[in-house]
Amino acid sequence: MKAEELADRLSREAKAGGSLDWLSMRKEIFQAHNEATTEQERVLCLALHKLTMDAAERTTIVPEKLADFRKIRLADYNLLLIKEAVIGRTDGNIPPDKLAAITSREVAAGRMSPEGEFHKLAVAGDTVLTPRPASQKTGLGARIASWFK
Repeated sequence: MKAEELADRLSREAKAGGSLDWLSMRKEIFQAHNEATTEQERVLCLALHKLTMDAAERTTIVPEKLADFRKIRLADYNLLLIKEAVIGRTDGNIPPDKLAAITSREVAAGRMSPEGEFHKLAVAGDTVLTPRPASQKTGLGARIASWFK
């Protein structure tokens, strides 16, 4: 099912006031994310995931299971981001620059905290692992090297 169709259906179901079957919604969101062909569709899936998990936390998850639920929710979210970062890759590697761009987009959209560990890790990985032309390098080492050019 396309992300837009899923969003429309979930919206209709929410307005009808039915019970929240967040496990089934989660599965459908993952399927729509897997089938997405554009960034816009993947972002819609991420937004649907957030809305569904927020609603589950408020209405379905019992307090003694909340910590476990939040761990699973975060793992799901991070997996969706990783899956987006590796689209088109066949080498099994996660491109650090792409993952940093995706987590930065998520921070800008308010779905991820700028202080979140996954975002900080993605940005640090990009800083350390992505080769940059000398003209883009910054920091003390780059400044010292520039004096000798």
